[in-house]
Amino acid sequence: MAAVALALAVAGPAFAAEPCREAQADRCELFDGVSYRRIVRSAPTARVTHVVEIDLTRPGLRLALTPGDSSRGLEYIARTTSEQLDRSGALVAVNASYFLPFFGGTPGNNDFFPQAGDPSDVSGASLAGGISVSAIDTTTDQRVDSIACFAPGKLAINAGQSCPAGFTDGVAAGPRLLAAGARVRPPFPPPVAGQAVPPPMTPTTPTTPRGGPRTAIGVSADGRRGFLVVVDGRQPGYSMGASHDELTSLFVELGAHDAMSLDGGGSATLAARGPRSAIVLNRPIHTGVPGRERPVANHVLLLAEAPHPAADRPTPAARRSSTSYAGPVVQRLRARLDRIYQAEEARQGVAVDDRHFYAVVNSAIGQYEIESGRRIAGWAGPRDGLIRHLNACLADAGRLYCANSNFPETPMGSSIEIFDTTTLTHVQSHSLGLTDEGSLTFLDRLGQGWLTGFAHYDGRGGAGFKGSAYSSIVMLDAEWRRVGGWLIPASVQERMAPQAASGGALGPDGLLYLFGHTKPEMYVFAKPAMGPVLLHLATIELEAAGQAFVFDRSAPRTIYAIDRPSGTVRRFLLPEVQMDHPDARRFAAPGPVAGTTRRP
Repeated sequence: MAAVALALAVAGPAFAAEPCREAQADRCELFDGVSYRRIVRSAPTARVTHVVEIDLTRPGLRLALTPGDSSRGLEYIARTTSEQLDRSGALVAVNASYFLPFFGGTPGNNDFFPQAGDPSDVSGASLAGGISVSAIDTTTDQRVDSIACFAPGKLAINAGQSCPAGFTDGVAAGPRLLAAGARVRPPFPPPVAGQAVPPPMTPTTPTTPRGGPRTAIGVSADGRRGFLVVVDGRQPGYSMGASHDELTSLFVELGAHDAMSLDGGGSATLAARGPRSAIVLNRPIHTGVPGRERPVANHVLLLAEAPHPAADRPTPAARRSSTSYAGPVVQRLRARLDRIYQAEEARQGVAVDDRHFYAVVNSAIGQYEIESGRRIAGWAGPRDGLIRHLNACLADAGRLYCANSNFPETPMGSSIEIFDTTTLTHVQSHSLGLTDEGSLTFLDRLGQGWLTGFAHYDGRGGAGFKGSAYSSIVMLDAEWRRVGGWLIPASVQERMAPQAASGGALGPDGLLYLFGHTKPEMYVFAKPAMGPVLLHLATIELEAAGQAFVFDRSAPRTIYAIDRPSGTVRRFLLPEVQMDHPDARRFAAPGPVAGTTRRP
């Protein structure tokens, strides 16, 4: 394998990474507390092994499992490991469970199943964010004999398919390799000469202890170090793979106390966050094509969040006399997917009233029934007409208020375009013209006025002398005049770069919720007691890739968002966000927006 300059980067000063300059290096630092090794051996056969070692005591690092997605009838939506890493914002990802249905396909061709975006089930239990995605299953796959369980700062590997109390994520697979430092005999007897080997129950990994591509996970005896291991295989002259015995020996060398296999074969993939997108660190092989990734059901993810340990937070008296400041502990939460609608206009955002949702694309709006999902009306302007880039809309008291800009043209200009929700006719326009704040991306009611988002961009559509860090939240009065505003914390703005906040809304709890442009995560903010910078309270993971969204004011903690890659409108139930910081304030008193009614 040729040397590769990785120079990986991660958002936030807490995880400033040393560059991994050579993929052939014996060891390098991917991120603070996360190291990578590439081990090349030629005897008894060629074998290339990739090891990621995690300092589990490092504040802000945690292992997790891909959230479930039952929108297509099964437990998960299949995705390649690098795609899931980009969607989740993880630092590192590997494939996880054995899965069905599966068809390996003709070598080199595209007739395999599942393709990316297809539904899939996993064999054995899986737990994500405290939610059981897949139940215990002892009959589908005889390899599943153990479970890896995750909680912040913790990794445990146990027999069976149940995680102890306090663990929020877990994946069952196998076979078990090490148990309390002792080797576990593989459950499959070695092949007998001249005797046919029975086919595996799922063809993603051979059921015999012969060599092949492998993915595995382990933990040290003191619980301070975790290991993600991927062995390349089925590639003569480069790497043939490893047997279970050889994999166990490797974990012993690493100092693991407990270890187990995950799905392997063509599924075996290790990806890490790069400067712009995921970098695949190993050489997977799918349909006989070296370097080709297989879409799999779920993944083990290494996530990072800004560390603010509560134990280190000074008391209010100490804070007044100290130059250091401890902000809120950033809660890491997950939303639950409730329903998916097909909507051809679901490219920019969505609005909702008591019986309809409105899917928005640059110069078109579609009106759909919430109960049936049926499209009943629409508005469309010419692509090169006076309205070219509708970003987000808000349904309020029979009107649809839409944020419009001239993106990607510069100088940036914005307007508010107003439609009648009954007829979808355009009834009014208010031009903001050229504003220093940038392009208007969203708006929501705040008292008698408005809370709005304005964006600057790095590159296309940007002003050149102002990058995405100049994006902000602006308060306008009833006459659309600026009366105040706030900055988005740098740690979050970096997550949204090179774009900015594409969607935003005030929740029923009086907190501000923001979406970026592409990452499947939502950021929750309180108004600061003093100063111009918002307080970041929580990050909520959800299966929707950015853009504009809206709260359904008739249903508690329910939002409608779009998933631009799939062209769908998605309804989610959001978890409660705790506001326990002394400097946190609500933007508005909790309660419904005027002009909305609860659906029967």
